[in-house]
Amino acid sequence: MKLISALVLSGSLALAATAQAAQPKEGDFSLAFNPFDSAAGAGFGLSVPSAAAPSYAAGYFVSDTLMPYGFFSLADDDVGDDTVLAIGGGVRVYSDELSSRIRPFLGGGFGIINADDTGFTMGAFFGAEAMIANGFSVSGQVGADLYDLGCEFCDTNISLGTANVMVNFYF
Repeated sequence: MKLISALVLSGSLALAATAQAAQPKEGDFSLAFNPFDSAAGAGFGLSVPSAAAPSYAAGYFVSDTLMPYGFFSLADDDVGDDTVLAIGGGVRVYSDELSSRIRPFLGGGFGIINADDTGFTMGAFFGAEAMIANGFSVSGQVGADLYDLGCEFCDTNISLGTANVMVNFYF
């Protein structure tokens, strides 16, 4: 899956280099989703939703470079008898454009996980976004998560290299 994600992102970046699409700006709304499995492996037969790689997100540009967002992520345990949910928020901070249609960002998020009990996830990431057309982009990011499922025998864990590809729509 990571190979497919990398190919999709690199192809999107190549297309974006020739596209004539405007970057999102202050006042724009964002809806984004991850078409791939974004859950980090937690071991013990369970996947964990990631704050650094959410499944779905909605945001608002408060300036041309700052976008706070809310997210939720879903994951199934490997046994298939439980769904793990994370709900939270985060922020993306964009820097100058690398080209007329590509710009890097960094950010972080925090969420509450509902699995066996209530736990938390928080993560940080960096990435780049490629505008494909007005109001549409593809972004890729890599980061790390710190999470705890909140259950009696669960430990606090760190997941390094959490990867995510998001499809973004702007209104």
